[in-house]
Amino acid sequence: MQRLAVAIYALLLLVGPAVLAQTDAPIVGKAEAILKNLQGGRFADVVKEFGPAMRNAMPEEKLRGVWEMLTAQLGAVKSIDEQRSGEMKGYRAVELIVTFENAQVVQRTVFDGDGKIAGLAYQPANMALLPAAKQ
Repeated sequence: MQRLAVAIYALLLLVGPAVLAQTDAPIVGKAEAILKNLQGGRFADVVKEFGPAMRNAMPEEKLRGVWEMLTAQLGAVKSIDEQRSGEMKGYRAVELIVTFENAQVVQRTVFDGDGKIAGLAYQPANMALLPAAKQ
């Protein structure tokens, strides 16, 4: 019986990260959609995903200005190189490691309990906070 418990525990250790990754798939998809909408100039679609505090702090025109400034400095988005997800201060968060023409950055999207965006930030890729997915 003890061997079975050890085997189940070992299996959970192996499968646990995959299960967590599957449960975060919807918010990873949302984070990717945010990036694609920004690339496409669909700022109103991004703002619709904001929670109330984010909507007040970052209205559509301000978001447009920030994105245009970011892409003026970094160039166009070339690829998403990595996706990370996990808990951050009681919220679910997704970090996308994104390669622009001139730099690699992390897009950190933080989601509230209702699945709305509570935070959105761009920083150098080496400032990612969530651990890389294990291969």
